[in-house]
Amino acid sequence: MRLPLLAALAAGALAGCLTGCLPSSQRASSRALLPSDSASVALAAAVPADSLALVWSVAPPLALATGVAWAGAPGQPATLAVVETQEGALHRFSAAGDALGAQPLAAGRFPYLAGTDGAAVVALARGADRLVWSTGRTLAVPPGATAAFVRDTLVLVRTGGGDTGMPGAVLRLDPRTGREVARHRIAGAPWRAAGYLRPWADAVLALSGYRPVADVWTSGAGAVLDTLALAGFDSPLLGRSAAFGRGDADQPPLLAASAAALGDSLYVLNLRDDHVRVDVYARDGRLVRVLAGPRARPEVVPMDLAVRRAPGGAVEIAVVASRPAGLGQSSASRLSLFRWRPSPAGEDVRGR
Repeated sequence: MRLPLLAALAAGALAGCLTGCLPSSQRASSRALLPSDSASVALAAAVPADSLALVWSVAPPLALATGVAWAGAPGQPATLAVVETQEGALHRFSAAGDALGAQPLAAGRFPYLAGTDGAAVVALARGADRLVWSTGRTLAVPPGATAAFVRDTLVLVRTGGGDTGMPGAVLRLDPRTGREVARHRIAGAPWRAAGYLRPWADAVLALSGYRPVADVWTSGAGAVLDTLALAGFDSPLLGRSAAFGRGDADQPPLLAASAAALGDSLYVLNLRDDHVRVDVYARDGRLVRVLAGPRARPEVVPMDLAVRRAPGGAVEIAVVASRPAGLGQSSASRLSLFRWRPSPAGEDVRGR
């Protein structure tokens, strides 16, 4: 069973996507940006930037950690739930980074985080076409589902898109039988329709790892999802992205690994080769703040993030990163916690 495209790209991201260098087989092309990307870059230059303080970082012996969420029963201290995909397990960590234990979760079936359901953690086992709860419950889903989101009785899965060549769609399923009850088509080229499903208030975003857009599902949405453009998204790989769109490159670069919402803000994991960067967007999709972690060339690729409001008003951002094994290197994973204390003006740290 082949791993999903976003995870498979992590194997070559440090040498390829994160450095801005596509494989040597790529055709020579112009690096001219799309007009929308040029406008976003100009907007980003005027947006204030703050520092992300690294609180702690641990390197647990996980082969391929791909998902992270704050979880816990009401009234109990929140813990970090990390989904390990290659071997198929759920690992829990305290808010201080201490390992709290692990349990099997669709071992050998490539589980990917699909959300939290009360105190339970839910994963999509792509190798088995099933949703799996940490409580032991399972639910069959349509074949070929690449991502999922579960909250109470809402069950959504994503099909097609990416390198499947099939049109992307978000399917709503019956929470008892897994039967499809509604289908919402993702407009545009299939290649851009690849990424996680993540909630934002009463909506669910079908993220795109390859373009700064998200497709928005809301209850009662029509046959085609609304599209939210991330105005202000900036990346050194936008030129390569435009080249792929023109047919001048064989593979699109991975621009953003994941996103997580907190209140009216959306925190987007914008991939960089020398630090962790999180962009903060307002409900209209406009960039309002850039958050930059300490400068350090990563040995692992950021895969997912979880955001919460900490006591005292600070925002805590957990980031899980991984490096699959291959070509003379062993697999590795890292879980880090960053803290951001919002300031009225913001200190511009991008040039450091």
